[in-house]
Amino acid sequence: MDTLFYKGFFERDSLLQADSLLFHPPGIIQEEQMGMPVELRPQLLYDNNAFTLLLFCCFLMLVAVVVLRRRSVGDQISNFFYPQLNQSSSTTPSGKPNRNLFGSWVTDVLLILLGSMLLATLYFFYAADHRPLWTLPLTSLQWVGIYSLVFLAYWGLKQLFATTINAIFFPRNKRRLWVQACSFLFNVQVILLLPLVWAAFFLKLPPAIVIYSFLFLLLFVKTWVLIKDYTYFFGKFYGTLHLFVYFCTLEAVPLLVLWTVLGRLTNYLTTTL
Repeated sequence: MDTLFYKGFFERDSLLQADSLLFHPPGIIQEEQMGMPVELRPQLLYDNNAFTLLLFCCFLMLVAVVVLRRRSVGDQISNFFYPQLNQSSSTTPSGKPNRNLFGSWVTDVLLILLGSMLLATLYFFYAADHRPLWTLPLTSLQWVGIYSLVFLAYWGLKQLFATTINAIFFPRNKRRLWVQACSFLFNVQVILLLPLVWAAFFLKLPPAIVIYSFLFLLLFVKTWVLIKDYTYFFGKFYGTLHLFVYFCTLEAVPLLVLWTVLGRLTNYLTTTL
């Protein structure tokens, strides 16, 4: 329609004057009157109900683990600090048979799933802070699911590799003690990860604090793993070099490979989707 008609209409009905800055007839847009540019804002995770439900499910999984293993916590702590070389894996330190096999298998699976989801959530926080993941068609739960599968594959391959190497070079009783110690450290790591993820999600902690807290926790766990490697496998002085090679092979190198895989997977998804 004619622009003069709109101009006459607005002037006649006293809605807008022709010299008003708000007067923009259709078809006439002046560059200096286009307004402020639009700035996209990222999705707020703490407003995501599905993500909140995921963290609540993680809490319920941890509660289930604590309930199923409440009677064996003291035995696990005792085995970690006061290991017994002649103790059978089917008995507790008090000499009683271990009849919590079903509960042990269930809690192991729950802890592995819980640890995978928590680590995937932490890496999603880190990746979302460095890359515009919220602009992609994938939801936050889908990102966490993809990262969780990567962590599950990492733990499965690492466990297979460590079991194979230990079975070749070390006796059975020391392997059993090493597995008990590493399982206890893994349980502690998962339990401490949950409050860190909750604090990062609900308290909106700065990414730097979350990263440094996780690195401190990782350093604490790996230091104890190194101590147990030295105690059970490389107690003599000439085993120091072997300890360094063993620790780098089973701990340091897998972590570097995991970090590289997560970074390249994120880059691939952000560039192809």
